[in-house]
Amino acid sequence: MNPDIPQEVRIVNAIAEQLFDVWPVSIVMIDLEDRIWRVNKQMGDELQLDADVIGKPVVNMLEVVQDKESVLPRYLQDLHEGRRRVIHLSSNCFILEPKRRISFLIQGALVGIYEEERLARIVLYYRNVLEESTQKHLLNIALSRTQIFQWSYDMERNLMIIDPRYFEYLGIPTRDYTLTPEEFAYLMHPDDRQSVFDALSLQLDGNLYEAPVEYRLRRDDGSWEWFEAQSTYVGQLKETPFRIVGICMSTQKYKDTEERLNEALRTARRSDELKSVFLANMSHEIRTPLNAIVGFSSLLASGESDLTKEDIIEFTSLIEKNSRLLMVLISDILDLSKIESNTMEFNFYNVSLHRVLNEIGSAQRMNMHEGVELLLDLPGQEVTIYTDPARLNQVINNLVNNAIKFTSEGNIRIGYRPGPIASECVRIFVEDTGTGMSKEVLGHIFDRFYKGDAFKQGTGLGLSICRTIVKRFEGKIEVVSTPGKGTCFTITLPLKIEG
Repeated sequence: MNPDIPQEVRIVNAIAEQLFDVWPVSIVMIDLEDRIWRVNKQMGDELQLDADVIGKPVVNMLEVVQDKESVLPRYLQDLHEGRRRVIHLSSNCFILEPKRRISFLIQGALVGIYEEERLARIVLYYRNVLEESTQKHLLNIALSRTQIFQWSYDMERNLMIIDPRYFEYLGIPTRDYTLTPEEFAYLMHPDDRQSVFDALSLQLDGNLYEAPVEYRLRRDDGSWEWFEAQSTYVGQLKETPFRIVGICMSTQKYKDTEERLNEALRTARRSDELKSVFLANMSHEIRTPLNAIVGFSSLLASGESDLTKEDIIEFTSLIEKNSRLLMVLISDILDLSKIESNTMEFNFYNVSLHRVLNEIGSAQRMNMHEGVELLLDLPGQEVTIYTDPARLNQVINNLVNNAIKFTSEGNIRIGYRPGPIASECVRIFVEDTGTGMSKEVLGHIFDRFYKGDAFKQGTGLGLSICRTIVKRFEGKIEVVSTPGKGTCFTITLPLKIEG
């Protein structure tokens, strides 16, 4: 021990000597001739360096590659010439041991060590960040394909530090990718603020709260989007966490899917309920015309001598009327079965709408109630479209039959109008001056098994079948109605003709 060296210096040297080989960084000390003067254990182990590297030119033993360029000779020269005292290595920097071809990503610096303002040594220190960088890049790749965003809460600055993608996704302005609690609260739906800040308060108080929290955030267009956040804390400083970290994820698509599934479930349940009602009522609907047919047929077949000619005509008329009703019931049930099994047949060809509506008008005039007039409203120029005339007849006749049920006076008007030239469509309408429908009935009028008036005959299938047929025609069916004033159904079909 040299007694001329002050005790404080000896202590500092002893500390430095002991720490040199236990620091978790790699260190190589270089003399003024750019030869390796000393290497710590961490560096020797990582690069598998032998003891004979001491005294050899560092540029022969090691290579520092930064942004695809070998930079060690240039950086050493900068330090020798005093242009810089510390040179930080960029994030894209590698160390390479040429003999064994060992290389990895590093983070560190070259530092000039000065004695009385004269350069005495150069130190290269670095940390192997290959695994750390790999994990970071893999995480970024994984997250970039999702709506999952990292965030942390800086206790000292009282700031939320959030993934830059978060601001881009919501379309909100950034300020070094941080938000104050007040700014975050402003973005949040008022109904959700309490639950979110209750969870955050528990974390801030040092009570671990890892349950997910749901809330809505305002996007740049003013719409609300559902998110789910989860957090934990990194270490605890006395009574409070050192830092809170977490992730938040947009769950809007899951909410939308959930809503669609719930709506489908509600529709399925409603359909099931309506189907049950339909099956319960169907026996009554079928039995009513069957009783009339069987009863009056039996009277006619019995040959009762007291039956007058008028009685026979009336009974025959009732049998025919109830037979037609029974045929409609059975036809609707068969059509429903075909729709369910996707086997409903269509035969398309060019057909004149004048001809279709004239035929329907001629047949339906016989079914009008006393005091109700059937009017045909056709344009001056005849229109031909490519469709299935039998199915189109089925749709229009169904609408006319419904109009007859609910119209006791006034008129039922059927007709069509070509749409504007640019629209390339035609609009067929069936309008009546009947009882009309309420908004509630209009909301379900095309549902299966739904009957706006339970006391009127029918299966509640006709309009649902009409909508299916019109959709097959690539068209749409709409209805407007005013209670007490009447109803108008409009069928819009594409105006196209096949050559």
